[in-house]
Amino acid sequence: MKYILLNILFFISTCLFANEPLRIGVITDTHYLSEKLMDDGSALNEYILTSGKNVKYTPAVLDQVLEDYLESEIQILLVCGDITKDGEKQSHLDFVEKLRSLQNKGVKVYVIPGNHDINMPNAVEFKKDRKLPVANISPDEFTSLYKECGYGTALRRDTGSLSYLAELNNDTWLLAIDAARYKEYTTGSITAGRILPETEKWIVDVLDEAKKQNKQVIGMMHWGLTEHIMYQSVIFKNYLVDEWKRLANLFADKGMKSVFTGHFHSNDITAFTSENGNIIYDIETGTLSAYPFSYRFVKVDKEGMSIETKNVVAVPAKPNLAEEDKQRMLELSTRLAVGKLKGLGYDMPNETLMQFADVLGQIFIMHAYGDEKADDKLKASIEKLSRSMDSPMDLNDIELDFYPADNNLYIKFK
Repeated sequence: MKYILLNILFFISTCLFANEPLRIGVITDTHYLSEKLMDDGSALNEYILTSGKNVKYTPAVLDQVLEDYLESEIQILLVCGDITKDGEKQSHLDFVEKLRSLQNKGVKVYVIPGNHDINMPNAVEFKKDRKLPVANISPDEFTSLYKECGYGTALRRDTGSLSYLAELNNDTWLLAIDAARYKEYTTGSITAGRILPETEKWIVDVLDEAKKQNKQVIGMMHWGLTEHIMYQSVIFKNYLVDEWKRLANLFADKGMKSVFTGHFHSNDITAFTSENGNIIYDIETGTLSAYPFSYRFVKVDKEGMSIETKNVVAVPAKPNLAEEDKQRMLELSTRLAVGKLKGLGYDMPNETLMQFADVLGQIFIMHAYGDEKADDKLKASIEKLSRSMDSPMDLNDIELDFYPADNNLYIKFK
């Protein structure tokens, strides 16, 4: 009788837990720099002012995020590339150690490299007013260091890249796609990403096998699979994987419903519909190295996924971290917009150029946070710019945010 009861209880629990959603955490673009490789000198502070990465506070931000995950019920953590600032071996070693508490709890961690993780020629440490070279890591060292983060338990490995396939549960596979071009590096990283022909064939074989076995496939890749802002494929094409439109059509038609991405440091979700009417969602998560310091909680079931987004607003050493970094990023993005406009060859008076850059800077900050809506400041800036241009700008002509929502939503798979 005892064994009959045990079998009945096991059957009931199996049925109940089979319907439980997968609980997943998602982070990307941590750009983690080991605290052993930096001090509070002029070299570090100058780097922060001129880059999009506030690496001084990233260790504290990461600690806070991992603590939140540790107190949650996530079963899986996805890390979508650009783990380190510039591929420093010590940064990788520290990052792996920071994951240990989650793994000891039973959380499975899966990583994929970005363009700042492997074979980096300019891996450095910051000491007072100097930048000094430090050791980087090779592709083999990456898979060895992250053996417990996907590579050691993969169902399949691609021979042409560091892509791999992992089983998340009986119904769901994770397809981790390596599109980084670290084999080509000479003096620095290559911002653009591409999927090699042999890797594409491997991906198609995996998706075909998933269909035969009735497996749901979740993708993970550092580069965007589809556009997240107007004209991204023209102005910011290096943040989309090469041949993105063809690949988005291919992946959607092969049955992939979603892919988690990063690289553009923004919180944005876009739905891409293939020519055959199949939909794939590109779920881009913002960076942990700059405003808005975003990370996600995702629940996946057979019907779709719910997504909740959280942001770090303060750390012990910086109570106003988010607000101060938002201003830093606004000033930086405005300066970069000036350079981009000049580079595109726009001929306009300097006053108009600065007004245009101001509008673009504000839009970028809104895009970084997600769920963009024009506020009074942006409306006033656009009206001012419109008055100074030969071709007036209409806010209604600007699609600030593509469908669907970006931060908190439920996606129902078709």
